[in-house]
Amino acid sequence: MVTPFGKHPATLTFDAAGGALSGKMDSRLGVAPLEGLTVTHDGFDATVSMEFQGKPYAANITGQVEDDSISGTIKVKLPIAPPIRYTGTRAS
Repeated sequence: MVTPFGKHPATLTFDAAGGALSGKMDSRLGVAPLEGLTVTHDGFDATVSMEFQGKPYAANITGQVEDDSISGTIKVKLPIAPPIRYTGTRAS
């Protein structure tokens, strides 16, 4: 992810087992499950909660997956936080 504070590598992992979709986000802030993960007509929508400098933060994350690439936005649930665009590729 590229933010106003620099680049921050992160990994999204999805798992479809038993007809249910789950996922997690792994970043320098730690590993957190994707909560309320739903498939939309063109991608996915979820919430992720992580701690930063001792404070919990929640964010909405949306994305579109096409072939081996992903793109979307992460919006931290703070009034002054702008949406952060991200792009990525499937790990081999």
